[in-house]
Amino acid sequence: MPDLPPPLQTLLNNPQAHLEGTDVRIDLSLGRTLLNEVLAARPADTPVEELFLDPENDNTVNLHLEVKAPVIGLVKRRITFRPGGPVVFPSQPWLHLEITDGFRFMDKPIIKLMQGQIAEKLPRGIELTSDHLRLHVPALLTAAGYQKLVPMIKHLQLHSEANCLVIELHLVA
Repeated sequence: MPDLPPPLQTLLNNPQAHLEGTDVRIDLSLGRTLLNEVLAARPADTPVEELFLDPENDNTVNLHLEVKAPVIGLVKRRITFRPGGPVVFPSQPWLHLEITDGFRFMDKPIIKLMQGQIAEKLPRGIELTSDHLRLHVPALLTAAGYQKLVPMIKHLQLHSEANCLVIELHLVA
């Protein structure tokens, strides 16, 4: 990850001290192009051949995925997610995305059978089952070195519009 400019790094190192009294609500619209540039920056040693997001107007997000799987070979899927309810700290720290479509006949039983191996491969704070993808926001922020931001997040929710993923965020310092 590139180094942040010193003022921004100072802010992230001690957000309470520099943002005290802040109460901000943000609707951050992330376009499809930016989202896919971020996904394309994944480490080169992953078995993922293709990975891109396609946000839809009906609050669904299509994930296009092509992965080299052991024994099976190349697996290509379009998996559709529907964002769930908000992350509210500290009572509900998981960002939940329901899988509504995209798995074929034998995918779900294989995923259930390999659940332990899948969990070992995913970073801490990411849970994938045949029914959902969940992201533990505090664990992911902590792993990225931004643990001090966690208590400031009061509300976090995703929804989609055509070609755009919208993050609703409420921060209080």
